[in-house]
Amino acid sequence: MRTIRPNKTTTGKGAGVTRLWGTLAARLLAVSGAIVFLQAVAATGWVPELPDTAPARRSTVEAIQAPVDRAYSPVRRMIEVPGAEPVLYRTDQQNGNRYHIFIPAGSEEMQLASAGTFIVRRRLDDGAFDQIKIFLQRNEGSYIRLFPHGRTARMDVYVAHEALYRSVPVAMTMERALTASTDMLIRLSSGYVDWSFLDVDTDHAGYATIERMAQQIRDALPGLPDAEDGAMDADGNLVFIESLVSQERLPGFNCSGFAKWVVDGIFRERTGRFLEIDPLKEKHLDYRGTSWSKPLEDLRDPYFGLDWTRNLAREVAALNRGVDRSVIDPEALDVRNVPSAQYTEDVGYRVDTLTSVLYRLARRDPGTFYLGSVNRLFGEDPVLRQHTHVVALFPYFDRAGTFHVAVMERNVETSVASLERRYGNDFIHLVRVPGSDDFTPPRFGTPAVD
Repeated sequence: MRTIRPNKTTTGKGAGVTRLWGTLAARLLAVSGAIVFLQAVAATGWVPELPDTAPARRSTVEAIQAPVDRAYSPVRRMIEVPGAEPVLYRTDQQNGNRYHIFIPAGSEEMQLASAGTFIVRRRLDDGAFDQIKIFLQRNEGSYIRLFPHGRTARMDVYVAHEALYRSVPVAMTMERALTASTDMLIRLSSGYVDWSFLDVDTDHAGYATIERMAQQIRDALPGLPDAEDGAMDADGNLVFIESLVSQERLPGFNCSGFAKWVVDGIFRERTGRFLEIDPLKEKHLDYRGTSWSKPLEDLRDPYFGLDWTRNLAREVAALNRGVDRSVIDPEALDVRNVPSAQYTEDVGYRVDTLTSVLYRLARRDPGTFYLGSVNRLFGEDPVLRQHTHVVALFPYFDRAGTFHVAVMERNVETSVASLERRYGNDFIHLVRVPGSDDFTPPRFGTPAVD
């Protein structure tokens, strides 16, 4: 996250002069907005094109600026301005604030969180405009937030609920921003903000592949059984991972077995067989572990989830390259470099940043899904950071540009929000796996092909 920091406050004899120059500078900044606007445009590259509600806002500016002590009646009506797209205008009042909301009529089902939706917040106690919120996508976690800063405004930029930029200078007063075009507000900040994070090729075939895989898994979930330590062996029999003994009562998959089942959907289509279990249990002692954990490898197996997910990704990589798995470095498929995200070796990323991490990955690497190993403090005497849970993550953008993450874990579909509730203060290690149009999730009881 990038923060634009204001100058330190000056005190003492020079304070009066500083305030004078600050006042003059603020006025010049506001007056010369057009000059700064042109300079910013010249200095930037791609900027998003959002539906603009400015004509509708200008037509209702008297209502927006009316005294807040007047009797309030909710408003909901369509505004049609010649030469502009229709806009739904409505108001709301709650928690000591009045809201003026402008939703582009072209947005799907007129959802509040739609690209270009413009929300003005005004305090009821003093009538001040203290926030403008503009949605960047049909996603409630992607928006810009303008707020007053002296005589001008500042901007925070969020994507996938994560602040990418904070306190970006905007050469415009809040009052002027009420009726300014969305395009101008974005371009005024483009000297500081790299807006290309919104530049997504939604027609990329890789996104359709990941969406299709997620749907195929979703359709197969009702037929998947659940069992501790359960997985499917190379012949399609349900066995226990530790012993490889057949499951006789209530057979099924645990989280690790489920992740293998997902990868088997690629492997079987290409080879006619399922993956063997033993190679997936291989421990990479030269690549991970500490002096605390190594004596507990047999008793606690603290890196099981990490080894298992790395080995699954390794099998697919070997298959795609036509080489033996031993040629593939166990860490070769680790996700280590994500802009603005902090990676910890063999531990991963904080779970509460997962949406943001997956957003960047989906934009950078269309057609890829990820196996995650949750790492958290676990056990007693001693308490260790241990890999305790495995999930499959399918991030993609739909044709409308909306970001989705399908979260599949232990035979059910959950969500990133669910992971955050359970593991918000913990970590998740990611390995990447190329998606496949040949993917067919095995149906329970489907034998391998001879």
